[in-house]
Amino acid sequence: MKATIHGVKIRGVCATVPSHVSRFEDELKHFPFPEKTSRRLGKVMGFKEHRIADPKTTPCDLASYTLNYLFHKGYLRKADMQGLVVVAQQADHPLPGNTKVIHGQLGLSRDTHCVDMYENCIGFISGLFAACSLIAGGGLDRVVLVTTDAGSCYGNIRDRNTYPLGGDAAGVAVVVRSDNPEDKISFVFHHDGSRRGALLTPAGGMRLPYSEETAKVFQDEMGNYRSLNNMYMDGTAVFQFVMEEVPPLVEEVCAYAGVQKHDIQYHITHQPNRFMLEKLADLMGISRDILFNNIVENFGNSSPSTIPVNIAFNLGKRLLEENPLVCFSAFGAGLSLGA
Repeated sequence: MKATIHGVKIRGVCATVPSHVSRFEDELKHFPFPEKTSRRLGKVMGFKEHRIADPKTTPCDLASYTLNYLFHKGYLRKADMQGLVVVAQQADHPLPGNTKVIHGQLGLSRDTHCVDMYENCIGFISGLFAACSLIAGGGLDRVVLVTTDAGSCYGNIRDRNTYPLGGDAAGVAVVVRSDNPEDKISFVFHHDGSRRGALLTPAGGMRLPYSEETAKVFQDEMGNYRSLNNMYMDGTAVFQFVMEEVPPLVEEVCAYAGVQKHDIQYHITHQPNRFMLEKLADLMGISRDILFNNIVENFGNSSPSTIPVNIAFNLGKRLLEENPLVCFSAFGAGLSLGA
């Protein structure tokens, strides 16, 4: 799917991470592998530390905290909240949706239009498309996009394949109507559900509800410990998917948007691990300096929130002075691609 939406722009971005820091050095003793091999893996992948929310902090709590900060600072007013799009892969409740929880926590107007989206790694780009579409439809002038992720504390610390990656965060992007038709955002999406098993949480949905059986911990073929309630990742399959699919995706979105790849000043990508992103930059023939790869080692992989965390951490100060040409790209569960 391809689409260009004119007359829209991102006015601002903010990200929040939990205060609690979990360090890879402290987690080594839990992994069912020799410490030497775990240290070697951590060095390659960029495992250093990640932010994990406590069990009482929900995705909506992180989101509402971030929005309240923006209200308090005067960067955003409740009266300006015409639309609220919330993207998450967990919910505070089976129903109602996260937007209604956040709406109630913040005391927003009854006229604020609420849209919930269930999405994973490409969630920021999917949510951005939805926010831009709401504005392009003519009814709204300002939509607040929220991505939020919590629950890393429930991962199995004996699963070295996934636990060191996980992180919690919330991101906010304020998307507004622009009178300048040159303000536009171009999108390209691809999906391959036949490969969905490469990144999957088996239990917890209607196909396999949580039970005592699904909570039983077992040792997998790689030697990690997890249960069917925990996320499974075929790291090799995901790596191959990213290496094969993302470089042509970036070429495609550039061609569709009518820009040259070498004119892009920054590549802001979803953040799975440092190794994958270094290889991706090399394969794309671009400098590693403009495709940042430092989010997992500082905060962890917060799924739909990694892009706003990436923007805030790496470009926050620069964006006060610069107006760069940027390419967002994301990839992961689905298996899905967006740019």
